[in-house]
Amino acid sequence: MAYNRYNFLLRVKEVNEEFFRYDSQGVTTEYIYEHYIYPKFKICRTTFFKYLKTQYYKELEQEERKKAAREAAKVAQGQLFDDV
Repeated sequence: MAYNRYNFLLRVKEVNEEFFRYDSQGVTTEYIYEHYIYPKFKICRTTFFKYLKTQYYKELEQEERKKAAREAAKVAQGQLFDDV
């Protein structure tokens, strides 16, 4: 289970990439799930199909921009105790 939206989207992306790697070879979805997805990710079929229909590109891009902004804010803030 993902701890936040960013981790969830990364997991969805990974499952989709794994699926499309074998889907292009003409293998059935059920075969891909049973032989490649389930052994690696341990997710049920319902979750697998939910991940396949999730549009993660835009959300993942937004989350990455938010993460970069938080990191930039941390750097801009500087160290509180530089002299210690």
